[in-house]
Amino acid sequence: MLVDRFKNILKATINDQIEKNPVFQNLFENDLNEDWKKYYEEIKNDKYQYQEQQQQYQNHSQQQYSSQQTQQKSKEDEYYNALEVKKGDDFATIKKSYRKLVKLYHPDLYAGEPAKQEMAQKVTLQINEAYNYFEKKLKN
Repeated sequence: MLVDRFKNILKATINDQIEKNPVFQNLFENDLNEDWKKYYEEIKNDKYQYQEQQQQYQNHSQQQYSSQQTQQKSKEDEYYNALEVKKGDDFATIKKSYRKLVKLYHPDLYAGEPAKQEMAQKVTLQINEAYNYFEKKLKN
């Protein structure tokens, strides 16, 4: 650990100075060890706090990702329902259902009835959105 290396270098430097002057040999020995223990504990505690913060950040990120996945799955379920196909059907089945539904709900079929034409436009938009989603997802 970096702190231990720094401690050893500092001790070696101090020991060299103490060896040159025997009067100081026992003066710093106990104080130095206590100070190092105190600083080491502070550094260790800071490290653990940093690790806890990192873990909290990762947990938060995972929760956001799973929330997005859930929203995407529910949107995908809506698309399956809009195209009136079973979940997990292949692209050929989806395309067949899409063409059938567009023929059934095409707004031009209801040209004389404005309320039905508006409803057909909304349904056709949903069908097109769902088909485009699956086209991008399954064709690639």
